[in-house]
Amino acid sequence: MTTSKKLPYSTSRKGLIAGKSGLIKIAWRNLWRNKRRTFITVSSIFFGVIFSALMGSMQEGSYQKMIENVVKFYAGHAQIQHRDYPDHQSINNSFVPSDSLLAKLNRHSQLDMVVPRLESFALASSGEQTEGILVMGIDPEKEDRMTALAKKVVSGTYLETSGALVGADLATNLGLEVGDTLVMISQGFHGVSAFGQYRVAGIIQHPNPELNRRLVYLTLDEAQYFFQAFGRVTSLALTGHSQHEMDNILPNLRQEVDGGLVIRTWQEMFPAVLQQIESDRATALIMKMILYVVIGFGILGTVVMMMAERRAEFSVMVAVGMFRSRLALMLWMEILWIGLLGVIAGFVGTMPVISWFVYHPLPITGQAGEWMKNLGFEPFMFFAWDMGVFIQQVVAVLLLTTLISFYPVLRAFKVSPVIGEKN
Repeated sequence: MTTSKKLPYSTSRKGLIAGKSGLIKIAWRNLWRNKRRTFITVSSIFFGVIFSALMGSMQEGSYQKMIENVVKFYAGHAQIQHRDYPDHQSINNSFVPSDSLLAKLNRHSQLDMVVPRLESFALASSGEQTEGILVMGIDPEKEDRMTALAKKVVSGTYLETSGALVGADLATNLGLEVGDTLVMISQGFHGVSAFGQYRVAGIIQHPNPELNRRLVYLTLDEAQYFFQAFGRVTSLALTGHSQHEMDNILPNLRQEVDGGLVIRTWQEMFPAVLQQIESDRATALIMKMILYVVIGFGILGTVVMMMAERRAEFSVMVAVGMFRSRLALMLWMEILWIGLLGVIAGFVGTMPVISWFVYHPLPITGQAGEWMKNLGFEPFMFFAWDMGVFIQQVVAVLLLTTLISFYPVLRAFKVSPVIGEKN
């Protein structure tokens, strides 16, 4: 009676799965036969993931802060304007915000604020001094919630029901102080003559140097009376709870706004800021690619060294009957294990580091910090808590590891069962 011997790797479906499971265990054990080599390779991936994730987090944090400054500085996430206003910023291209429009806007819970403004140009004088100015009529409470305008008052008081807020440089050029009278003349709605005298209620230090030399704030009612544009505004500034939520509701808002009105996003109003972000992203991508190349060569060097050291081992395995395809699969699994260990370690190590920097941004000191303060920006290097940053690094390093694993796979098919023979 003959007894059948069970082959090490069965050709049945069940045996094939068991065989692969066995290869996974063998590949895992092989990693720790040379702990130093494995540790060096995993460490290179670990630090690569941390550095690239920190770079991405800092990059996205700076972009988010830049967008936040643009939004809170003046523009909002978007503005509703007359369709002709972007090309001809005239008081004649103002509009009356209807009750139905305001009701539609209020139905969107993602909108945080709707801030009305009336803007136009005028001549301002005090004594013998005259300057061209930008007059902005605002709702004091809503404007302060959006732009923190009250914090910019350096002398006098914030707007209440009357008076004017004047930029600090404009006040200096006109020789104005709190309590003085500012005289303004302009052309109002549909060509009517506009003339008014206003007490200087306060002086503001505006972050934008140009606006600091030109800007005068009035209450919305005062500005509408001055320009004889009763009930009219040149824009409704819209701010959402976040840029993401604003992007989600923007298509619906565009459909709901009609009657000759358009919605312009901050990207359309400030294309230079968007171009700066895109340009910086391209530069950062080049830096990340260089970092990935360094990581890749570190892993490749380890793999080449491993193949050279284990050449005799592979020859023996082939000589005793192991299929080259299974040898290639085992080597591929070893490289994959190394990549997974490095990525997981880097992911776990990165999270607390970025968490710390998100809540403790790095201060920018010296002239660079003073320059940022003068522009109205916080002198800090901000980081963003964005899962997309982590996922990008994990995917990139795994793809890089998979690409490098093709080298030992291809070499495995050329292994000779004769020890010492060149292959």
